[in-house]
Amino acid sequence: MTQKLYWDNPYAVEFTAKVSSIQKGGVILDKTLFFPTSGNQACDRGILYGDDIQTTVDYVEITNDNIIHYTSPEFLKKVKIGDEIIGKIDWKYRYGIMKAHTSQHIISAIFLDLYNAKTVRANIEFENAQIQLDQQITDTQMIEAFKKINAICISSSKEITAERFSKEEIFKIERLIRSEIPEKEELRVIKINDLDLVCCGGTHVKKLIEIGPVIITDFKKGTDLKYIVGKKAVDLISNLNIDLVNLSNELNTGLDKVTAKIQSILKEHEENKVLINSLKTDNLKLTSRCPSSVYKGFNIFLFEYQIDSKILKKVVDEFPSDSLLFIQLGQNHYQIVSFSKKANANGIVQGLIKKYGGKGGGSNFTAQTNLDNDIIDPIIELRDFLDSI
Repeated sequence: MTQKLYWDNPYAVEFTAKVSSIQKGGVILDKTLFFPTSGNQACDRGILYGDDIQTTVDYVEITNDNIIHYTSPEFLKKVKIGDEIIGKIDWKYRYGIMKAHTSQHIISAIFLDLYNAKTVRANIEFENAQIQLDQQITDTQMIEAFKKINAICISSSKEITAERFSKEEIFKIERLIRSEIPEKEELRVIKINDLDLVCCGGTHVKKLIEIGPVIITDFKKGTDLKYIVGKKAVDLISNLNIDLVNLSNELNTGLDKVTAKIQSILKEHEENKVLINSLKTDNLKLTSRCPSSVYKGFNIFLFEYQIDSKILKKVVDEFPSDSLLFIQLGQNHYQIVSFSKKANANGIVQGLIKKYGGKGGGSNFTAQTNLDNDIIDPIIELRDFLDSI
């Protein structure tokens, strides 16, 4: 059984321990500061070293109360059971996880208190976390909750404490505990006065003010929430602040009115899209009456711009029978559309590829090609094809 030093002092960075077991891929120490992946919290990382040996540790897990530190193969070849090893965790990484984990306790407690919304899943990583709630929260409720959450995490001097209880002792305070109570002989309870009481084996900061700002990065379905803390949050706030100021100046509107202005622009954009599509449809209908060339009963239409497939399907019946559309999509990039059973669009494309090089394909109705060389006169090419059928 590995002694969990991170429970006693999560702020400690370095420790000395003895190798109690060597397993495939890693070592078990008699004690450690390395937190293993568990309780949906990411593990610590760092280094282990001794006389003439050193290894990075990027993954740590716990099995039957034994904590396995996965190391390099070279380290395992040199280390022996009973060797004294020094371990050093990556403090910056650990501290970011501590902030994220403590913030998750606050967020889960606030949502439960305000809206009776329970946290059904939480994943804790470096300076970021994900939470899933058991019921939907509106945008307005989310704003109100995060006003309270940030007020706590930015300015509260409340301390976070940890106590251990036996299985029998825990039931005396069971009704006060937010989380489910695991089936273990010894339980660790994290307490934040007047805010939260929860069974948890993770690492946490000493005071709530250490968390700093909490910024939402994703909110879906009213239940799934992602957020960041620490330096990630500060950097994002700083960047967004300047971006919003610049956007505010560009839109010639107040900073507090940027969102409303953008929503208005987006609404106008959608309305314009409807109008533009209507004009494109009308334009295509008019074009269908004026072929670029008529040859052997075929109506040939040339387009130097891309045609939306949905609009094209709307006006299929407007084109005369036996019509061929030659559409330029880009440099040496073409689309052939055939409204004739006599002329195969893919057949035309394969003929162009044979002559100019390139690749492409499609169906009898429509086909595309990227040619190696440019076509000088599309009408001549289509006439040559029609002469061959």
